Formats: sequence, structure tokens, C-alpha cells
Amino acid sequence: MRTSATNSLKLFQIWILVLLAVFPATGQQKQIIGYYPSWKWESRNNLVNIDAIPYEKFTIIDYAFLYPTHDGGIAGIDTLKEIEDRILNGDHDRINGGYVPGTSLAARAHRHGVKVMASIGGWEGSKEFSQIAADPKKRSTFAYSCIRQIIEYDLDGIDIDWEFPGYAEHNGIPADKQNFTLLLQEIRDSLTAYEKQTGKSYLLTAALPSGGSNVENMEVEKIAPLLDFLNVMTYDIYGEWSPVSGHNAPLYAGRSEDSTLSVDASFRLYHEKYGIQAEKINLGAPFYGHTYKNCAGLYKKHGGPDREHFPNDGFFYYELVHHLDKFTRHWDEKAMVPYLIGENFDTFVSYDDEESVKLKAQYVIDQSAGGLIIWEITADFLPDGTTPLLNVINTTFRKTMTK
Repeated sequence: MRTSATNSLKLFQIWILVLLAVFPATGQQKQIIGYYPSWKWESRNNLVNIDAIPYEKFTIIDYAFLYPTHDGGIAGIDTLKEIEDRILNGDHDRINGGYVPGTSLAARAHRHGVKVMASIGGWEGSKEFSQIAADPKKRSTFAYSCIRQIIEYDLDGIDIDWEFPGYAEHNGIPADKQNFTLLLQEIRDSLTAYEKQTGKSYLLTAALPSGGSNVENMEVEKIAPLLDFLNVMTYDIYGEWSPVSGHNAPLYAGRSEDSTLSVDASFRLYHEKYGIQAEKINLGAPFYGHTYKNCAGLYKKHGGPDREHFPNDGFFYYELVHHLDKFTRHWDEKAMVPYLIGENFDTFVSYDDEESVKLKAQYVIDQSAGGLIIWEITADFLPDGTTPLLNVINTTFRKTMTK
């Protein structure tokens, strides 16, 4: 009897430990959603191919991007077919033919308990969305195409990255506001039907604007119930296109005239104005920044991006770390983000570092938000394999979950 009681107690203790591991006492797991751009496979001598991704540091990886076609189908990038094939299907089996099992992006991620989703659209791939969403037959075709991607590549869901409904330069029209809802409903219905066949659950998310008229071009209250997460792109709040220099992703408004331009303002817009549950809202953590040449400081006129020191329009964190000795770092106590000013040249740099990313992660915790989305996961991957910004997010979330 004593042995039986002892064994029962041990089993009970083990069960409690399992429950605590799955359902931590402090609340739900925070999402760390990273976009993996296919074209980065070959950059920096294949430094961040799918073998090198630190899967254990994410909850979801969004494969970026697949594109909607004119007929409602979904396609990849023509110039990257071989790379996309390796990422989505895995390594070629040169002896037996086909693909080597367990070598695709999804297979590698699943071994770490990480979900993989197809992100469809993107800034350069959204121009077909408007006419697809306006046509019932094309909406149906597109939803079916989403299911085909899930089946073919063993994915866990779909992320719609339409930037942005109603945006005229991407062929947007006023009717996009209602048609976006209809498109998401069609996808959600198809996922639900497929779930009944498989007995599994599949996610539907969307990358959404941080504020302004772009939000007004959506039926936020209607699309929210259709989505598992609303991934709010709280970055590019200022950029080289802005008349004056400013912060890429300020946590709070840096000045009174920017009261609607911050991570905090975006969260409150969706949560308070539109009534979206906090845990469904993921906020942006950019691993890149913007440069402004001929610029004397914050909120000053400028001459566009500094391509002399930073060849790209913007830059990624791994590029910036090699230039830090040329700049003086400053901290904006209101916006809670850093910025740089050139020591011997007039260049202003807006970016996020470990301190500001940690504050964004803590904000998610404090507001009971869902988590953070990262554009993009190769951007803080240093040559020695370390990922300083991603590490800060993980450390901040895990400390809270284990308290």
C-alpha cells in the first residue's frame, strides 16, 4: 500500500510538472513570429540558409513570399524556383530521386515545435489582391490555392500580407474595404472545411497597417474574428520618404504631433478603438532601420537615404554593427528608441538595438499582447552565428513565463 501511494504521488507530481510546462502560471505563451525571405538564402555566402535558422527561438516562421496570380492562383518567384524548391520541399535525393525526408523548412521547424506558414503578398506582391477579392470565383480559387500550399508543403496556415487594401498604387479601389473581409472569410471557410478532413487546426493571420487611412480601408471588427492573429506592422513609421527624419519604430510618440505614430498608439488603436482582444495582437519588431543624409538630427530636413555608407535604401542590423564606431549613439527618452548621428558627417540613423527591442518585448508582456513579429529573421544574424536582438526577445519572454 505504501509503495502504491508513493508511486501515485510521483505520477501526480510528474503530471503537475507537465501541466506547468505547457500552461505556465503567468499566462499564455508569447508569439515570436519571424519572416524568412527566400531570396536571403544565398546572401552572405548562404549564411542563413534553412540549416542555420535558430528554430528554437521562434514560435512561428512565415515563409516570405508567395504571390497571388491574376487568376486567383498562388505562385513563387520565377527567378528563385530552385531555391524555393529546396526551402519548401527539401534537398534533392540524387540517388533515389525525389526529396530527402526531413529537410524542408516545415520539417525542420516541426522538429522544434515551431509552425510554418506561407506569407502571401508583400509590398511588391500585392497588386493582384484587389481584383481577386472583387471576384467571387477568383476568391474561391485563391482560397483553394491556399489549401493546396498547406497540403503540398505541410504548412500550418496562411498569412495574408496585402499591403494595403484600398492603396491606389497597388491597384487598390474603395471596394477593397468590404472585399478584404470577403476574401478572408473565403479562406477561413476553406481552412475550416479542411480541418474537418484532417482533424488538425490551421492558422489564418494577416499583416496589417499600423494606423492612419490604411486602417480605415479595412473592416477591422469584421476581419478580427476570422483571424487567429492580427500582425500589426509597427515599423516604417518614418522613413526616407518622410519630409523630416524620424524613428522607424518608436515605442511611444516622440513629440505631440506624433501622437498616433508609435507602437503604443497602434496597439491602443486596435485594442481600445476596435475592441480586439490583446492576445490576438502581435506588434512589429524591426531588425532594420533607415538612414538620412545631410541631416542634422531628429525631426530635421534631410537629403534622402545615405547610400554612401549604406548601399541599401535602409539597412539591416548586421550591417549597422560594422559602422557603429562612425556614429554617436543617442537615446530618445520619450520614444524609447535609440538613434545615431555621424561623428564626421551629417547622417541620421533610426534603428532598434537590444535595449529598445527588450522594451518592446516588455511592452507586449505588460499589455498582455500576443507577441512580436520580426522583419526579418536573417537581419540580426551575425557572422559568428549569434542573434543579439532575437536573443533579447527570447530572454525577456522566458523570464516572465517562468516567474
